[in-house]
Amino acid sequence: MDRALIFVTLGFALFFFIARQGLRMSKARIYEIIIALYTFSCCFTRLYLPVFKAATETEGSFGASVAIWPFYALSVVLIWIIARDRHWRIRRPNLWLFLIFLAYAGYTIANPYDVSRLQTIAAVIYLLAFAVFMYLFANSFSVKNVVNGIFMGLTLTVALHIFLCFLYPVMNMEAAIKLFDVDAVTRNDERAGAVGTMAHPNGLGTYASYYFAFFTACFLTNYKRRMSGIFAGLAFLVIVFSASRSALASIVFSLLVIVVFYVFRRHKILSLQSILKGIVPLGVIIALLLTGPLSFLFSDVDNLDEMTTSRLMHYYCGYEIFEDHPLVGVGLNGHLSYLVENSSAMMFEQIFDAADIFQPEEFMFSNPIHNIWIILVDELGLIGFLPILGFIIWYIATFKRRTKLSQNRYYNILNITGLGMICCMLVQGNSDWNPLTPQALTISLMFIAFSLNRHYAAEEHPEFETVEASKRRAIAERQNEEEKENEEIPVTVLTV
Repeated sequence: MDRALIFVTLGFALFFFIARQGLRMSKARIYEIIIALYTFSCCFTRLYLPVFKAATETEGSFGASVAIWPFYALSVVLIWIIARDRHWRIRRPNLWLFLIFLAYAGYTIANPYDVSRLQTIAAVIYLLAFAVFMYLFANSFSVKNVVNGIFMGLTLTVALHIFLCFLYPVMNMEAAIKLFDVDAVTRNDERAGAVGTMAHPNGLGTYASYYFAFFTACFLTNYKRRMSGIFAGLAFLVIVFSASRSALASIVFSLLVIVVFYVFRRHKILSLQSILKGIVPLGVIIALLLTGPLSFLFSDVDNLDEMTTSRLMHYYCGYEIFEDHPLVGVGLNGHLSYLVENSSAMMFEQIFDAADIFQPEEFMFSNPIHNIWIILVDELGLIGFLPILGFIIWYIATFKRRTKLSQNRYYNILNITGLGMICCMLVQGNSDWNPLTPQALTISLMFIAFSLNRHYAAEEHPEFETVEASKRRAIAERQNEEEKENEEIPVTVLTV
């Protein structure tokens, strides 16, 4: 029933996009509808076709199946677009990125300490297929098509999520939990939380924090400002209904960073201007929200203590894995299987009895570690983790330079969104593993890849050019007019 409902919903979405644009559409509008439909499809956790599943009782954050995802089907469409409309004119791929990916894939598959190699292969195949998809995507559409299409797709995503949030928990219709995922579950505490189209409230909170960053970027760049503000507010409501404290903390941090790095980008990071006009007012608003309407998320002290203790015990498990294999780890997507097979070597009983946790083994051995950074260092080791950490530091440090060099507001939307998603990962990844699920990675890696696309940054659209570019264009036009006026008019002498 869940997959059937997903396809029906996608059919209605396609009809809505076509009806909204009209029958006489340009090629650009058709491209945008394709992008919008794909973006909308990313929010469904059950929209994949398993081809092969590893025989294992535990599943890592990537899952245990080699599956066909929606971007596989879109990749076929992209190849057709490149052949028909681009006449196979595509840019050469970055050789260094290709070699880096091969190095990662090779050493994690060949890892001798990997006890679940099939799960590792499944994760590598997913990442490889998605990398090829991103390459085809960037060669098929302009940055304007991308932003317009993503905006259409995410507005429909927010509308669907807010509707499901009103069904549950507002109207307490528990049947809505399993509409789009028959295996979806909610929490067993007072913070039941909305699930939406995801499998768990934390998954919905993670996804909502990402599209909140996108609509915030649109609002700050004056792209459909009114609609962007409305949908950013609705995205915030989805996070509140999900009751995900980590998602709420992540958007607070991402907002602060975006304000400092973009809104006040012409000032120093800790300048008086940034602090008094940006950080302080935003901090006051957040404090009022947390102590007022949102205080219910933090009122259950017992639940907070239990969740904190459970996570700390899980982090201890991650420390034991890292201590065993600090350099190369235990293989991508394989830390949970390694933990289960080596559980006898850990002093669980003494620690769990002292912590007084109810049935800790069920939590420890059925869920990935609730910290993506511990997961990455356990699965990839220091050799694989340190380059990722270096990339994140480089990405944040070069954000202002990328923004300054670009003369395109469409690209700046992607750039700001990428920064917001990185910030969400930094915060939410410390207490949750959902940022590493395929659904979250599909949208977050897409924006990060687009924000690093030099060709998108170089594209120019006069209707959205920056103030500096507009001034330069006006000066150049005035100089051209003056040069034309100063030209000598040729005189023809007729001789009789």
